[in-house]
Amino acid sequence: MSSTVDAVAAAAVTALRSAADMRAVFRTARDEEWHQLALDPSYGGDLADLAGVVRAVAAAGLSAPIPELYAGALGGATGVALPLGGGELLVPWGRWCDTVLVPSGGVVAPDGLRLGENLAGEPVDELPVDGAGDGDALLRWRVLHTARLAGAIEGAARRTAEYAETRVQFGKPIARFQAVSVLVAEAHAQSVLTGAALAAALSDVDDEVAVLSAHAVAARAAGAVARIAHQVHGAIGVTQELGLERLTRRLWAWRDLWQPEFATEALLAAGVAVQGESYFWSDDD
Repeated sequence: MSSTVDAVAAAAVTALRSAADMRAVFRTARDEEWHQLALDPSYGGDLADLAGVVRAVAAAGLSAPIPELYAGALGGATGVALPLGGGELLVPWGRWCDTVLVPSGGVVAPDGLRLGENLAGEPVDELPVDGAGDGDALLRWRVLHTARLAGAIEGAARRTAEYAETRVQFGKPIARFQAVSVLVAEAHAQSVLTGAALAAALSDVDDEVAVLSAHAVAARAAGAVARIAHQVHGAIGVTQELGLERLTRRLWAWRDLWQPEFATEALLAAGVAVQGESYFWSDDD
């Protein structure tokens, strides 16, 4: 990351760690305007830079509505709604948004919200508004949400490797046992794979297939890495004192946000079924 991105990421991590609750998290992210890194020319940043900030925050096991603030701002709103179908919208952090960008491109007041939260304790509310449509804002949200998953995957994989190197059983670190080393290697591989998919999406954020593919890769990797992390840590991994659950609960919650774990893969498969392999594979060299 550039020095500017490093500075923004460090400031975000420091500020969010001091936030007392999710309301304070939202207010801090909104007031500090970190999402403007990719919107305000004076920052000199782009979506890839903002993705780096989102990734760093998630790797630290922290929540932040940066993707939602960014996607909403693209349409002149303070939040973004995700289509659920059946006349419903999912609005992450919606209870504190003044206005919400809906999939059709309009901006509405978040009236009549049904309050809810995900496994990570983040507010994920439902709005009884027609959720038809899709657009650039949701595609950009997917890219940043993939970065969020990539960061948490990276953080959980790194933490698992460090634990395996320091946890001693039978006179040696458990990382030296083949069964454990295979798990650690798989978590690292999933992290690298997700990072590569994210880089491909960031190279062309208008390529729907690349963005959907990156999201699908990250969603599948999130489940795998969370499982591996708890396998390697054993019973201590579920304790709040250790802090691993701050990463794994977010991995599960973010994996299922908007769409269940493998629903994005189903969208890609549907595109191939309708348009043929040309939907997925390019003829360009």
